[in-house]
Amino acid sequence: MGQRHVRKMLRKMAGGQPVEVEQVATLRSLALMAAVAEQFGYAYADTRQRHRNGPQMFFVPDPHPQARERAERNRVRYPDAATGGALPPVPADVLELFKARISYDLEGWHTDKQRTMLLYLVLTVLCVILGVRLGLGGTSPTVAATVAAVAWAALMAVTLFLVSVRRRKRARFAAILEAAGFTQTTEQSGRERYLPLTYQ
Repeated sequence: MGQRHVRKMLRKMAGGQPVEVEQVATLRSLALMAAVAEQFGYAYADTRQRHRNGPQMFFVPDPHPQARERAERNRVRYPDAATGGALPPVPADVLELFKARISYDLEGWHTDKQRTMLLYLVLTVLCVILGVRLGLGGTSPTVAATVAAVAWAALMAVTLFLVSVRRRKRARFAAILEAAGFTQTTEQSGRERYLPLTYQ
């Protein structure tokens, strides 16, 4: 499945223009696409989360001489990569690095505070609806309110746990990227990213 997306991406890159891909289901497939794109003269630019169609990933032509030379070599070695032939091998450490970059970019579109407030709002509304339905179903108002309150407290505890898990994941991704020489930067929107020193 991942290779099919890679070949489709390579066909788009034949024109030498910026490329975007979407409807890719797994993180491994996204990382594989980014790693192979790098072998054919493109640089990974960003990944955005589209709720209906999944992640949307962006690539741009890499203007650096080393990237141009690498792309030329690989076009000679793998002339049929876009149409079913062999693809360049991707080392495991390169794949893991792209997984960290893509994951960090995807997680960065909303801050912990924004995610938590949204979850609080949604869960509060759901618990109110639960209490109202129990009350309309014949349950005493006191019991209905108690059940709704207990459900709300339990869901809030789960939400806080999930936020802490997300923070630990981001810290792990950040450590991987910093060890690889990436630099943290903050966009005008306040979103944090890790970019290579050669990023333009």
